[in-house]
Amino acid sequence: MTLPEQVGVMVLPQTVFFPHHLLPLHIFEPRYREMLKQALGGSRMFVVAMEDPHRPASRVGGLGLIRSCVQQPDGTSNLILQGLTRVKIDHLIQTRPYVIAAPEPLEDPLPTPPSDTVVRDALAAKILEHLDRLEIPAEAGLGEMKKFLRHLEDHHALVDLVAGCFLRDPGSRQKLLETACLTERLRLLCQKISEIK
Repeated sequence: MTLPEQVGVMVLPQTVFFPHHLLPLHIFEPRYREMLKQALGGSRMFVVAMEDPHRPASRVGGLGLIRSCVQQPDGTSNLILQGLTRVKIDHLIQTRPYVIAAPEPLEDPLPTPPSDTVVRDALAAKILEHLDRLEIPAEAGLGEMKKFLRHLEDHHALVDLVAGCFLRDPGSRQKLLETACLTERLRLLCQKISEIK
């Protein structure tokens, strides 16, 4: 995937945006209205990153593509952002009125040893076992997601969907987003899912 040279960054508290997810957003702040205008006139992409008390945004965020956008008469907008990939946003081009960064892909270290495939399959199976033990209230709407995940063969998507749907702690979600190695992400997710009561 070719990343844009620079993208706006929407910084939100307690929000971790994973690939394979759809994020509905209501854009009302003037700075993000301007960011949205720039994105719609260009790549239609921007990053969502969690607030970091030590810098303008977390070092890793989720790059998303604007799938639909409806502007309201009052100048606000409602949009759906589709998560595409995890990116490092260490190189900040500007911080005001909104953050602009030069995104870098956050990819698995290569090559992957064949033994890792066996480990990944075992970790994925264990994650699904832990999910099966979770008692999810029907109104949460996650029962169908649990069924879908049983047939999912893409381990990247499995981590993103499980973490985004079932983990509530933003710190744990951010740690998963920042971990480059898929095997380590699966291992960390397995541990976090096993701790859910």
